[in-house]
Amino acid sequence: MKGNKLVLSAISMSALVMLAACGNDESEAQEDGVVTMTTARTLGDDTVFRSGEDVNNNPVVNWARDDLGLNIDTIWTVPNDEQYNTRLRLSMSSGESLPDVFLVSDGQLKADLIESGMVQPIEDAIEEHASDRLKEIFDQFPEAFYPSTNEDGVRYGIPRLSGGNGSDPLLWVRQDWLDNLGLEIPETLEEMEEVMDAFVNQDPNNSGADDTIGVSLATMNGMATWLADSSWIFGAYGDFLPGHWSPDASGELVYGTVQPSIKDGLETLNDWFESGYLDPEVGILDEENAIEQFVAGNAGFLSAPPWGDGWPIGDVVENDPDAVVVPMALPSGEGGQTGRRGEGLITGSFLFNSEFEHIDRYFEYLDEIYGFTLGESDYFADGMFEGYDFIYDENGEVVYDYDAIEAEAGEQRVDPGRYMITRNVPTIPFMLYDLASEFHETDREPENAYEYGIASNNASYLEAAHIVKEQDEHRIENMFTGAPTATMSDRSEHLDRLEQEMIVDIIYGNRPLDYFDEFVEQWRSSGGDQITEEVNAWYDEVTSGN
Repeated sequence: MKGNKLVLSAISMSALVMLAACGNDESEAQEDGVVTMTTARTLGDDTVFRSGEDVNNNPVVNWARDDLGLNIDTIWTVPNDEQYNTRLRLSMSSGESLPDVFLVSDGQLKADLIESGMVQPIEDAIEEHASDRLKEIFDQFPEAFYPSTNEDGVRYGIPRLSGGNGSDPLLWVRQDWLDNLGLEIPETLEEMEEVMDAFVNQDPNNSGADDTIGVSLATMNGMATWLADSSWIFGAYGDFLPGHWSPDASGELVYGTVQPSIKDGLETLNDWFESGYLDPEVGILDEENAIEQFVAGNAGFLSAPPWGDGWPIGDVVENDPDAVVVPMALPSGEGGQTGRRGEGLITGSFLFNSEFEHIDRYFEYLDEIYGFTLGESDYFADGMFEGYDFIYDENGEVVYDYDAIEAEAGEQRVDPGRYMITRNVPTIPFMLYDLASEFHETDREPENAYEYGIASNNASYLEAAHIVKEQDEHRIENMFTGAPTATMSDRSEHLDRLEQEMIVDIIYGNRPLDYFDEFVEQWRSSGGDQITEEVNAWYDEVTSGN
């Protein structure tokens, strides 16, 4: 491995010298051939560095400088996304120079930056500088570029790809409650209602008190949200979710909340509320508030992605050592219908300062770290960095065991992937749970550090990932990923309030179910029809090149 690194390093440095001598980059390359690329990022408390290291001095930064001749200079950091977006917007409005490369997740900010002319299109750069490996990944997910495509169909951003289905929900259920009552894991909504009725009325926790509910749900931030969501209830009645834009039979995008099947889901939620299956304050609960009943050990079901195995599911066991929580597939409605919120393909786009001349070096860096993910890297044949995500034993065999790594390092293990520009080891949509499912279903041993990171998860996480993968065909993604349209900017506040009030009023029984039809008419006449036209105009523009 070290021999390969030296050869590749020499080739890379030779190429740098040639570029510096022959191209327009000569003025920006330093005498030693190292090129500087500035960036900025959020740096939350969950990013941990080893003693003596920081955002500009860590193994990832040092590797890029020493082996790729790329000096990555993080010129500012902030602790959260809100401050990050504010800082970028101030830079844009004041004319302050932007970093060479930076991540943008906010759709409106992205659109404003593109319109400002301060960032550059990436079409030619991909063609000229992206490796075949990167082009193959990009070609698999053309939708990932939609959020950074302007009205003329020109692409500006490199997507930061998500796990694809990484945040898709499944259900977690109290197996110890089922056992106490002699019940089985339900497979349909009808069966789940029978189980919830027993959870509420038959003292499943043997407390002798009336202290249990059926399922923890959050509604304050929408019905299809990242935790304690209820998308699967609406998905049991049709292919549309509240707050999502999805294609109808003609292929036109329509707003989910105003589709007839939503009325069926609301009727079910009203029934569950009247039956005591839901928290009495469900209408004002956000995600973290909603899980309190479950974490306290007083709710039987919770919707959460596989990563919920660590939190909040793990907290249940801390509060009740006898609790047994297991993942289960989403229940189906009448006729076997199932549907769930599908995670989007990206978690932001990397934009490039219009004056940045070394985008080729960004692609080289991105290609190498994707090489690690795919197990194809010459730099990272055994792992990313010795002593961080792998070590060698006395026989020269590679060891990925985290306890052994910490013992040798003499301090807590840190994840060097967090130091990358991509903020994590880059992933390819659906690859993570495909591998997790494989480790759940087989006895195959992990073959590299990336695989070990997946295989070393709890058995319940691997099982949950397998369940999510098995139900991938029921994903319902929000197909509108552009910046707010003109009418959205003017009317969304009013329409969102109208929608939220309708949902809560029907769940609580403050209004009859047929109020849904009145809401639909109000939504359409109050700007909804115009928004639908604008959304489809955007969709036509971004898909016209495919």
